[in-house]
Amino acid sequence: MLTVLITLNSLKAQTKFVANYDEAKVGDLPIPNVLIAEDGSKITTKEEWLKKRKPELLHIFETEVFGKTPTEKLEGIRYVTTSENKSALGGKATMRQVTIYFTAKDEPHVDVLLYLPNKRTAPAPVFVSLNFAGNHSTSTDPAIPLSKSWFRNNPKEGYVDNKATEASRGTSVDRWPFEAMIDRGYGVATAYYGDIDPDIDDGFQNGVHPLFYKDGKTKPAADEW
Repeated sequence: MLTVLITLNSLKAQTKFVANYDEAKVGDLPIPNVLIAEDGSKITTKEEWLKKRKPELLHIFETEVFGKTPTEKLEGIRYVTTSENKSALGGKATMRQVTIYFTAKDEPHVDVLLYLPNKRTAPAPVFVSLNFAGNHSTSTDPAIPLSKSWFRNNPKEGYVDNKATEASRGTSVDRWPFEAMIDRGYGVATAYYGDIDPDIDDGFQNGVHPLFYKDGKTKPAADEW
């Protein structure tokens, strides 16, 4: 029994995330045709997509998934570069860390990790994506500080007392092939989703939600984000 447990634990430790790109393995989940408009007409041109179908899809996500994004501009928003390394990834990239402050106060704020290819002379297209374990989890680079945000406890991944520890550094590197994207001429920008809104229910009082409340409101309306 002990030998079996050791073997199973060894296999578990070696298991890495494997993405599925085979539609045949998805199952019988119905997938709507994005090129069929709500009225049943087919979208055959770029103009029809931009003027008709794209707005329809955005409306569906607003009403059924994410809610309406605030359109108000925040006064006092500022961007502070906290570090820059022009020889990152073996000299292939410039790594820049930028903190976005939403108001004149220090909280809430978002720490952005950005990699840009050094070989390009023109602006590079950039993949922008949130991460779910902190910027420090996407790389083993010690120059990326441990996030001080709130985390769900996961001692196996290095998150204890809702805080990141050094053991959590680099735990998501298999999901972030920075060098491969840089080699292809792309930049990458990522930030921890918990910086925007900690994933804990306190009635929408933490994170950025309160920054957009109208006078007298204490939480988003049903159709708001």
